[in-house]
Parts: sequence; C-alpha cells; structure tokens
Amino acid sequence: MDETVWRIYSGLHRMLLRLAGRVPDKLTTHARSLLGGGDLVQLPDVVSASAVELGVPLTAAEVGLLREVLDVLDAVGPEPVGLAQVTIAEETPAPDYAFLPAPPQVLKTAGARIPATLDLAAGPPPELADLADDLTDLTDDIAMDTLSRHGDVAAVWRAWRCEADGPPAGARRVYLAQADPRTEAWELAHRAQRRLVQVGEDAPQVEVVWTGDDLPPYQRSALAGSARLWARP
Repeated sequence: MDETVWRIYSGLHRMLLRLAGRVPDKLTTHARSLLGGGDLVQLPDVVSASAVELGVPLTAAEVGLLREVLDVLDAVGPEPVGLAQVTIAEETPAPDYAFLPAPPQVLKTAGARIPATLDLAAGPPPELADLADDLTDLTDDIAMDTLSRHGDVAAVWRAWRCEADGPPAGARRVYLAQADPRTEAWELAHRAQRRLVQVGEDAPQVEVVWTGDDLPPYQRSALAGSARLWARP
C-alpha cells in the first residue's frame, strides 16, 4: 500500500475511532463497512451529512481529509454533502458512558466481586472461578477468534457499555483489538463486524487501535472498563 493510500485509509479509520460513541451505533457500523469494503466514494457524504445533522464536530484535518478523498478518486461533482456547515473543534469530548468488564446479569448478582478490569486471557482468576461460564459467551468467543486469527493482533478486549447514570441492564458490547503499527485496521474491524452480524449482533461495535497510538477518550475509557479476552503469546 503506497503512502498516499495508507494516509487516507488510516486517517479515515482514526476519524471513525473519534466518532465512536458520539454518533449512533448503526452509523458507526455502516461507515466502517464502507471503509473496510473500500467504498470511499460514499463515505465522505455519509460522514459530513451526519456530522451536520447530529451537530457532531470534526477537526480541521478531518474536514480536509474528506475533501482530499474525492480529489484522489477524481470524483466528479461537489464536495461532500454539507461539509461547509460542519462545526470544527479540535478536542474530543469524554464519552457519556460507563464501561463494565462483565455482563449485566453477572454484575446484578455478583457486582461487588467484579473489579474495574478483568484479565480472562488465561481464564478467570481463582476468586471468580465459580463465574467461569458466565463472564463470557459464544458471541465473545466468535469475536475473539475472528480478531485473534490475524497475526498482527496483539490483544482483544470486550467491554459492556451503558449510560453513565443508568443501570447496566441496557448495556451493549464493545470489542477492542490492539494491532501492530501499519496493520490495515479498517479491514479487521470490517471482518469482525460481518462475523458478529452473522451471529445476530445488531450494529456490532469493533474498535481496532494501533499499538503506540494516543487513543481517543472513548476507546481509552472502554479499555479501562473491559475484560481482556485474549493476548498474543
């Protein structure tokens, strides 16, 4: 992959990382499907129109990147929909969510025993051995297997996301994978999304980050409230 293509794809991937949790999950999943599938013609319109409609700011660099995508593609027509109306802001706000390392039903009955983060890569810790069958399920196994098959993935986590001031009953899963630098992270996210859709996950949330990157607040918070499912030997 030449440097121009890498810069555009990796820049769009980082933009979608910043937008996660600030736009509807279905929009995040759809945008990642476009990027992972190489559909760069539609993606700028989807992002710019949604940013205007939802009032979600982009950075100046991201606005410039959306313009550049169409230039590189030699696309005929105007710039992305509503791009001139997008609000510019360089800071990414902290997410208005809480992230939890165990499923809601486990937290309901054993929440006092569950720490802020869990490491399940080698199985549950001895003090939680009685919960071994409840801390993960088949969906977690499928996500972990799909992501860990790629040799450039170093670790996989899963967090349960809920409203910051609400009960965990409405929680949904967020998967995170740490990949080596220069890995085509957008393809990994797209592949995992497709597999999770096949097993019934609605608008799956898969965050693939690069080792050494400064993470946006959303992914940083998710990792701080997650369970590590797998780690590369």
